[in-house]
Amino acid sequence: MRKNLYTYSVLLIFSAAFAFLPAHFEESEVLQKLSIQAQDVLFKIRHFTAEAPLQAKEIVLVTIDDESCQQLDARWPWSRKIFASLVQGLKAQGARVIGLNVSFMGAEAGEAKSTQDLADAIKDHGRVIVGTTSDNQSRLIRPYGPIADNVYRYGYLEKIVDIDFAIRRSYWVRFYSTSLNTGHQQVESSFPVQLAAAYWDFPTNAEWLVDITKNTLTATGQPKPELEVGPDGETTINYTASFSDFEQIPAWKVVRGRVPAGFFSGKVVLVGLTSALLSDIHATPLGMMPGVVIQANEFLSILTERTLRFVPDAIAFLLSWLVGLCILILFLLRRFAVSFAAFFIAVFGLFLGTQLLFARDIVMNPLILEIGPMFSFLIGISAGSLRLLVENRFLETKAIHDKLTGLYKYEYLREVLEDEWKRAKKENKPITVIMTDLDKFKNINDTLGHETGNLMIQRAGNVIKESVRKFDIVARYGGDEFVILLIATTESEAIAYRDRLRNYYHEMATGLKEPLLQHSSISIGYATYEPGAAHAPLTTQELVERADKDLFEDKKNRRGWPSR
Repeated sequence: MRKNLYTYSVLLIFSAAFAFLPAHFEESEVLQKLSIQAQDVLFKIRHFTAEAPLQAKEIVLVTIDDESCQQLDARWPWSRKIFASLVQGLKAQGARVIGLNVSFMGAEAGEAKSTQDLADAIKDHGRVIVGTTSDNQSRLIRPYGPIADNVYRYGYLEKIVDIDFAIRRSYWVRFYSTSLNTGHQQVESSFPVQLAAAYWDFPTNAEWLVDITKNTLTATGQPKPELEVGPDGETTINYTASFSDFEQIPAWKVVRGRVPAGFFSGKVVLVGLTSALLSDIHATPLGMMPGVVIQANEFLSILTERTLRFVPDAIAFLLSWLVGLCILILFLLRRFAVSFAAFFIAVFGLFLGTQLLFARDIVMNPLILEIGPMFSFLIGISAGSLRLLVENRFLETKAIHDKLTGLYKYEYLREVLEDEWKRAKKENKPITVIMTDLDKFKNINDTLGHETGNLMIQRAGNVIKESVRKFDIVARYGGDEFVILLIATTESEAIAYRDRLRNYYHEMATGLKEPLLQHSSISIGYATYEPGAAHAPLTTQELVERADKDLFEDKKNRRGWPSR
């Protein structure tokens, strides 16, 4: 269990952090912006890999462009007389439905006849839809006088602008009353929805209704369609076609009769601005697009009954977490090659999965799906690096520290001694090596056992470690012998230290219960390098050898060599 504690801790931290992501995701404007822009990629790839719906061929765009303004010698907004000629030309060509993506609000100064001409042309065709706007109570503002009286239907043109100023959503309907008996809400309808009513030849008295229990949009007395809408009538526009996917012709050719015979026969014709100078160009998932093309995409979605269905973000987060968890486990198991392969497969596999779903008009947020693999990859790399660092430090510690006492090994002390030797010579500072040996230690081992002997070695090591300064080095030489490197220490200071260490050891030993251990003592030898001193050692080897020789003399003088 302890062995896997690190792995379990990392997985727990990953899961806990992931649990906070949904709430943070909803609150972060930056993440929301990235989220909707990630979904834009789905539209672009689908448009690149798939053809536009066949129904797009039933739609023709009549473009109000710069060329038309020049040819007709007209500045925007055009006279209603020109629109009257346009509608007449489209009727003559057999246009099935005409959608004027233009608002005819208010009277036209000094041009009452042109308004009447347009109203007469609209009435003569019989299937003309015009655009309008809504008031603050979501009720449509009627087009001007005779136009509203003769038009087949009219619908609002407004769209929803997202935080990055792109148009991705629209209100197909807006509510203004609710029937408690039927559970239906009466609505005002958008321009594309009214176009669909004209296309399906709904009678003018057929009203659009929203079933508040099913969130579906239907028309009274009509068998179809049953369109999915949000609880507030909102929908995400399913962009399936770009500007170039629709047949187009400039408005001036229609007005001047320069259109091939039968060009509009049986078609739905949308008339709208396409000039960037006329301020009706907007950002969309498929790039910059005229407003009339956005209306065409909405109408196409209704015509094909292809509304987008969204997988709840909670499911996307769960799937993302599960995939990320699997990748992280592989990293923690140190299957690095497999982990990297799994990461790339997950990243591309999840995105491919979202694209396949999107081909069926099902949207699963690609950004959320990719968070799991990305997050697990970063944590896996970080956790693996941290674990490797800790293990390396542990191995390094194990390599330079004595297992029994926890002190440095003698090999490490020699490395430090070489560096301090060079520094002492360069800075003209003294340096001292102390060597110690426990007296009669063999007798302790033979009488009390090796376990007691090892315990005595540990006690001796602790006493020595406590007797030195923090920057001095204490190492176990082997058996019951220790070596001490005293930095910047003179000979007189070394002698004082020797006496102090001996006293510390004596205090420790006399406090023990075993009589044999109470009489334990320590022999101490030293050697000092002092710059400029006579007969100073020339090398570190000579310094150590002098300390060892002094230890021999100390033991001999104090205990009667060679008795141990």
